[in-house]
Amino acid sequence: MSLEASSQYSELNNEANSSNHVPHSHNHPTLQKVEFEGEILTIDTNNWRHSKLLQTQIISSYLVFILFGLNEQTVGTLIPKLQEHYHLSDLHVSFIFFSSVLGYLTMALVNNKTHDQLGIRGVAVLGASAMCLGNLCGSFRPPFLIFLICYFSNGVGLGALDASLNAWMGNLVDSNQLLGILHGCYGIGSLISPSLITYLLEKSDNPWQWNSYYLLVASFGATVLILVGYTFRFETPKKYKYMAQLRHQKSKQRRPHDDNDVNEFELNDMNKTNFDVEEDAEAEEEEEHSATFMQAVKSPLVWGFAGILFIYVGGEVAFGAWLVTYLLRIKDWTYKASSHMATTFWLGLTVGRCTLGFVTAHYFSNELTANLAYIVGSLLGYVFFWFLSFTQQVVFLFIIVFVTGAMVGPIFPTTIVASVNILPAKYQTVGIGFICAFGGGGAAGIPFLVGLLADSSEGGLKAYPVMVIIIFAILLVSWMVIIKKHARGYKRNTI
Repeated sequence: MSLEASSQYSELNNEANSSNHVPHSHNHPTLQKVEFEGEILTIDTNNWRHSKLLQTQIISSYLVFILFGLNEQTVGTLIPKLQEHYHLSDLHVSFIFFSSVLGYLTMALVNNKTHDQLGIRGVAVLGASAMCLGNLCGSFRPPFLIFLICYFSNGVGLGALDASLNAWMGNLVDSNQLLGILHGCYGIGSLISPSLITYLLEKSDNPWQWNSYYLLVASFGATVLILVGYTFRFETPKKYKYMAQLRHQKSKQRRPHDDNDVNEFELNDMNKTNFDVEEDAEAEEEEEHSATFMQAVKSPLVWGFAGILFIYVGGEVAFGAWLVTYLLRIKDWTYKASSHMATTFWLGLTVGRCTLGFVTAHYFSNELTANLAYIVGSLLGYVFFWFLSFTQQVVFLFIIVFVTGAMVGPIFPTTIVASVNILPAKYQTVGIGFICAFGGGGAAGIPFLVGLLADSSEGGLKAYPVMVIIIFAILLVSWMVIIKKHARGYKRNTI
């Protein structure tokens, strides 16, 4: 199947490039028109420096991840209030996390189909709508069963947007830095929630009820819905199919070997449209350009990265979600001090994600060694937290939690970049979608196990730091396996 560009736009583009009055940086076209299967597609560069539209899409994505953080850390901070209102045990609270993971995994099963049928624009609108609806319903203090359905809806939204935006941004120039900031925005939302909830619920004049906070999150979600619907308006189903074929073609034709190649490998190069596909290979090309969901889940590589993110996200969220309850019950801290400790962890995570992506790009030879350093630093941080929690060194404990959060922060985006570089092109969209969705399931699965442990006895919650340490020790071993198998042939930014 040949991919034919609009000749009208080509003439305009050649005329623009021949102008002596256009600065060199403007020689990179921003939007090109391509005719594909009877539809005129709007194709943009993959370099954010050269496109206002791409910049607004990135900003919209950052706001989506702030919404993620606001949403996910809400439960951890409101556990005491939810238990009081619904008369819940720790086991019942864990079902909230479990409902969220069901939503995540549901999207993992249908992620490829939704992208094929709706495109990135449709998936983004679907995800933002599901999150907005879930929070809006939760604000009415519904019966607990309906409340669980609200979190299932949130999980659907998280799974849709998380998978779609990670795969999309992983294919942009400067993906380490952009994904680091993207996941740093998750940390921003997560660090805002504990302190904001505490302030609103405990202020002396007209304190809020816990359910009013869900209305606030729903209002922010409605804003995000409008933004993603508008900024991703060109991301149609046909464009999704076109870009999948284009990535598959280019992955076979050219693999840049250094940063200069990567910066030049953008729209001018991507959108050469005569790929000279042989007639007798057309059926094979049609079949291979993008793997199906069933093909992706048969790949050991996809499962390897999915398992790593499941372990990582589960450990990260379990530590943040149960930290307030642990300090309240086991260490006899006040609610305000406990929520400030949770805020400190998410602040560290945010700083780590926003800054260490640049460290990864400039001071490490590749993402594999960078992630190894971050995982070791995180593991040591959790060990120090456990030891210091037995002392009265509160200031040092806050410092350790901040540094630990900073080390934990860049692991997710760095893993995504590594998976983009290692996975075959045809697995990237559906594979990374599944990896993110399954990994996001750890955000519910492992906190659920911590809830089971806490519900078993008072001593069960005491073991919560040890459980997180074990989780990150498993993560370290898993990543060392990835390094052993893929370090030799690893190349950065092979998009």
